[in-house]
Amino acid sequence: MIASPPRLAACLAASACLAACAPDSTEPITESRELSQYARPPAVDISSATRFYDDAKPETPQPRMDFRSLLAWTVPQGWAESSTPDPMGMRLVDLRFGPNQEGECYISLLPGPSGGLDANVNRWRSQMGLPPYTAEELASLPKKPFFNREATFVAFDGDFKGFGAEAAKTGYRMLGLINSAEQATIFVKLTGPKALVEQNAAAFDQFCQSIRPNLPKE
Repeated sequence: MIASPPRLAACLAASACLAACAPDSTEPITESRELSQYARPPAVDISSATRFYDDAKPETPQPRMDFRSLLAWTVPQGWAESSTPDPMGMRLVDLRFGPNQEGECYISLLPGPSGGLDANVNRWRSQMGLPPYTAEELASLPKKPFFNREATFVAFDGDFKGFGAEAAKTGYRMLGLINSAEQATIFVKLTGPKALVEQNAAAFDQFCQSIRPNLPKE
């Protein structure tokens, strides 16, 4: 018969108590051996922290690669770099434009394919409150020359809700370029009120075309 859980628990507890209360059956040590001349002498005067390696020095953190130094660009007239640090630390440059600095445009460079083109395009669409694109819609997205190759161009209208925002901003437009490769992925993303973005569409194109490798000067 299999004991029920309460009875089984009681049996285990009783067994533990009996083991703890059993008479001491240990025997004194009566034998010894001499330490080999090749053995390391025991350290009898060290702390427990040292004995168990708890006081080992922490590893020196490796410096993060400065991706910003890999690229160069030209800031469009009327745009300026944001004075507020990027909380995620993922933007190489974070630009603002508009009468109240409500428009923003930034570059991100991530190693590898970074999730792939499809996932990133649909992530941006979700930020605009839009449903994901189908495979056919993704395949038909336009291309623009960028960084000596082609990049996928997107333009969405909707209610923009950025990372960490409590409420969406209505009547917004997003422009973006994504160049995804095995080595690295470059993102250029612009958001702002629709009318402001339309006024700065040409500046966005000029900015994207100005992005180039930051080659060392000879």
